Amino acid sequence: MRKFLALLFALLLCTATKVYAEDAATVTVAVKDLPQKLQSRTVIVTLGNGPSDTESTVIVLDGLNNYTATVTVAPSEYYCAAAVQYDALGDYPLQEINQTTFLPAEGGNHYDLIYTLAGSSWYESVTGQQRHYTLQPLETPPENYEPKPAQVGAYLTAPVGFSQHVIVYLQNLYTDDVYDLELYESNGLAAVEPNALSGKYAFLSAYVVGDAENRYQFNCEQNELSTENGVDFHLTVTDTANPDREMNTPSRDQNSTVQAANSFNNRNTDAPQQPTAELEIASQPVKQQEKQLDLLSLLLDFMPVVLVGAVLFAVCRKHRR
Repeated sequence: MRKFLALLFALLLCTATKVYAEDAATVTVAVKDLPQKLQSRTVIVTLGNGPSDTESTVIVLDGLNNYTATVTVAPSEYYCAAAVQYDALGDYPLQEINQTTFLPAEGGNHYDLIYTLAGSSWYESVTGQQRHYTLQPLETPPENYEPKPAQVGAYLTAPVGFSQHVIVYLQNLYTDDVYDLELYESNGLAAVEPNALSGKYAFLSAYVVGDAENRYQFNCEQNELSTENGVDFHLTVTDTANPDREMNTPSRDQNSTVQAANSFNNRNTDAPQQPTAELEIASQPVKQQEKQLDLLSLLLDFMPVVLVGAVLFAVCRKHRR
């Protein structure tokens, strides 16, 4: 009897599972063509019964799952929304490629939602201007100018302990391309854009993400730089709430490779010779002179004896004759 009940329970469980699987729908969500600058960010996708649904299915997409995931949902009509995390002002709007906002999911069916960047930010679409910078007038490039692959960068001098997320904007004055560099504590408050184009670059602006009170102020040493001489903008950030904080440049001051290079480049190649070497060189002729003087003194000491001997020898020889 027990075996029969166990078998019956297993059969009912399998039947229930099969019925549930047939009634469920699957949805695969993905983000395509995400720019390099956003590949360190997280995308949140929600499937709910409406914009105010507090029990929506939340899907987290990031580099760990290659910005794609599949979920199982009950048959219903779902309101679909996607957004880049920590982008409350809509600088990076996302849109489904088929402009799917409401998804009528039927049991047993599979659906794909593919999101890409929708284009301009909300601020730009409303005002016609960029929120964080103002473009500089373009300049006429030299006659022989040909855009080539180049690298542009920025590094920061900041108060000790500064751990904020900084975004720096640089504009190519020949091509009108704008590059935004993200500086973190983890990258030493320094970043580069390796896929830029050669030309003349201008510093547009920099800001701390989430700094609504403008506590941090930026100053750039170079307003313009050319890739022919290397584009590496140096910025200094000041904490207006604590202006006397000690400053440092993490990418330079705390980088062992940079420190080793500085130590090598700044070594003293004009150091004077060791005193001992000078004494040894100077002492050689002094000792030789002392030996010459000793020999002369010895000859002078024996000169009278030689003269006396010569006189006696001459006298004796004359006497014999």
